[in-house]
Amino acid sequence: MQHLQPKSSGAQPGYRGRVRSGCLTCRSRKVKCDELRPVCHNCSRLKRRCVYKPGKSRQAQSPASRTPGQLSPGGEGGAPGSGRPAEAELASQQYPSPLSEGQDGGVLAEGLPLDGDGGVPGHAATKNPFLTPDSSIVDITARLERALRRSDAASGAPGSAGFESEPASPSTLISRDIELTTTMDVLAVRDVPLQPSFSFFVDEVDCPAITPFDGINWRRMKAEVASLGASNEAVAGAIVALSTLYKGQMYGLPLSKAMSLYASAKAAYDRLLDDDAQSFHVVLVAAFLLSLFGIVQYHETAPLLREPSERFLRRLQAWGRHPPPHPPLALRIVAWMRLLHTTTIRGGGLGLMSDGVCGLLPSCGETTPNLAAPSSQPADTSTHIYEMLATPLFDFYFRLQMISGDIAKMTHYHRSRTTGEDQKDVVEQMARITSRLRALWDGRSATQRQTPEDLRAHLAPNIAEPVVTLIGICNAAYHGELIEVGRVLGDPVSESAEARRSMRRLREIVDGDWNAQEGGALNTGYLRPLFLYAIECMDRDENQWAVERLGKIKDPICRSDFFAAFGRELLAAQLRKERRVTSKFFCIWWFGVPPPYL
Repeated sequence: MQHLQPKSSGAQPGYRGRVRSGCLTCRSRKVKCDELRPVCHNCSRLKRRCVYKPGKSRQAQSPASRTPGQLSPGGEGGAPGSGRPAEAELASQQYPSPLSEGQDGGVLAEGLPLDGDGGVPGHAATKNPFLTPDSSIVDITARLERALRRSDAASGAPGSAGFESEPASPSTLISRDIELTTTMDVLAVRDVPLQPSFSFFVDEVDCPAITPFDGINWRRMKAEVASLGASNEAVAGAIVALSTLYKGQMYGLPLSKAMSLYASAKAAYDRLLDDDAQSFHVVLVAAFLLSLFGIVQYHETAPLLREPSERFLRRLQAWGRHPPPHPPLALRIVAWMRLLHTTTIRGGGLGLMSDGVCGLLPSCGETTPNLAAPSSQPADTSTHIYEMLATPLFDFYFRLQMISGDIAKMTHYHRSRTTGEDQKDVVEQMARITSRLRALWDGRSATQRQTPEDLRAHLAPNIAEPVVTLIGICNAAYHGELIEVGRVLGDPVSESAEARRSMRRLREIVDGDWNAQEGGALNTGYLRPLFLYAIECMDRDENQWAVERLGKIKDPICRSDFFAAFGRELLAAQLRKERRVTSKFFCIWWFGVPPPYL
């Protein structure tokens, strides 16, 4: 690598005052620095981390001239020679993220530290400011002792006239270490939070309506999307916004930063949409991530595709006319978006997408391919076997959710239910829907018909256990829809005989040998069936059982604690009224907001 020539320190001959030049590491050690960049000779020889305080010339560099490897998110550095400690100069300024309010430039416009190989950025140790050891501050005590032993000789050495003349005492040297480390940390904070956001996205971001039922493809999607985000501004911005939102939900943090990042990510998405050179499947990925954000932060944002732009509709229509095959990632995302659309029309929701978007998206079914395993982690034989067994189970769940969406459209939220003719029409349509439910159940795969004992007897544990878990939540989802049918019909007030059978079966699954719990927490796939059980059982003891199980889910993203309280209070109101109470309006009255999507 070609080094820049050292700059003149500007010191006059014979001047023994303080000259703030050289790298921060050498200055903290009070040694002469030759100011070679990017690594001076001293730091290179001693294998220390070489850090220079940013000067005005670097801060004034225009965004257009920066490369992804030059991160300068905003704010000007202090001028050299100002006499203020570096960390004081930096900390006295505001350090807005490149995705903060009022900035039109997105993540890449400000320069991202991206992985040149297209992998998840920041995984190399040298690119993680807070995840790597600082060689310059290792073994501080020994370094101080050595420095003190040299202090007298160093102060009288020839050529030292141009350096800081503060006496070398323990306090002085410790203060230099504090200056160096705090400056390095402040500079790290000014970086785009890309690496921790990408790592958090890959490791922690799940969707309760999808992940329990399609876990392998969900994990592969995250790895592929993170790699795509390494070279795409809109995808990277959506990942950062979504990760920040999940952290806020999980740890009870303010969500204002996440909302700011979401606004910037939407702006980057709009620019992506206008770029015809970008493949539409990349647009679809960004739209999917932003839609996930809108589902979690449902009360503050409207779903991105509920009122899509004409530009999006034209590009979607052109993409749909493109001869197949489409990329597997795009087709899997389309299937998931249809699942989320069903989730968002239940309980009085307006849906994730407009009718126009739904009509233009490709149809989904058994032809939806699984995502390929990453080349760095090829799937083993057991994973292939699990995929073969899990594929028909996900297909069952997908078809079940499409029927569930039709059930939701029969509620008073989506159609008139005020006349006898209305009710007669609903009863007829619900009879057809119930027939479809039974046909789906009768046509379930041979794997889904097995008991946990049968599966464990014929399959290796690492295959049998996840299959047992998946069958349990799929069966529970089916019985939950039968409970919902009775509630939508509304006649009689008490649950129907079929609903009572489904509730008994649901209780057997949850308390049985279907791996409902893992690590003390209940699988999030049981959230909706248990909530329906809680509000339809019309019995305090049974309600208490369901509420306790909801509390065991312990997932702040799906708001399991809220749904436990909601189920308890709604059932109490129904028992007082001796009738069903409209869940959405009761939630607004009792909790002050509409219910989250379920």
